[in-house]
Amino acid sequence: MSVPKILTFTGASGSGKSTLVKFLLEETGYKLIISSTTRQPRGSDLPGEYEFLAAAEFTAGAGPACDEKRSGDFLWIKEYAGNYYGTRKGVVDEALQWSYNPMMILVPEVLPNLMDYVGEDKVLPFYIRSPPEQLLRARLEKRGETSETIERRMKESRNWGGQAERSDIPYVFITNNGTIDEMAEQVRKCLGTI
Repeated sequence: MSVPKILTFTGASGSGKSTLVKFLLEETGYKLIISSTTRQPRGSDLPGEYEFLAAAEFTAGAGPACDEKRSGDFLWIKEYAGNYYGTRKGVVDEALQWSYNPMMILVPEVLPNLMDYVGEDKVLPFYIRSPPEQLLRARLEKRGETSETIERRMKESRNWGGQAERSDIPYVFITNNGTIDEMAEQVRKCLGTI
């Protein structure tokens, strides 16, 4: 398999996708593509994961309508929990020129936008399968999530996994059995770098 230009990582909350990306960023040959959001920074954000914008800045760059379609400067825009998230077309264009593998953490709905924009052959989409429910629940509890949020995320995990399996997106499925080394090895093996 030839090395793709953009590696994407998708999975439900608690699946380990951010931990995996952080681990890969510590190796040479990988860099994160920055996205934009109107939410406040969190301690769990990866370095360079987001540019934080005021709502007015975000919607100004979105063109005539701030919706989930390609609009203005953004390749996509998603609204979640009262905040906007998106990725600028310019940062994706720039990443296609990098000499190392750009990476993105994406929700399933926006991955087709990226593949349409850059071409399916320039994207290698990974789907991180959630760990067993008992381990996932423990991770979410350790994060300090409320019981209500944990139940919602557990349901999301089951739904997203099933949707990914039935999807037309050519995901490479990564199994999360609880160790980051095993997950990273699966990515490296897919890239032919072992």
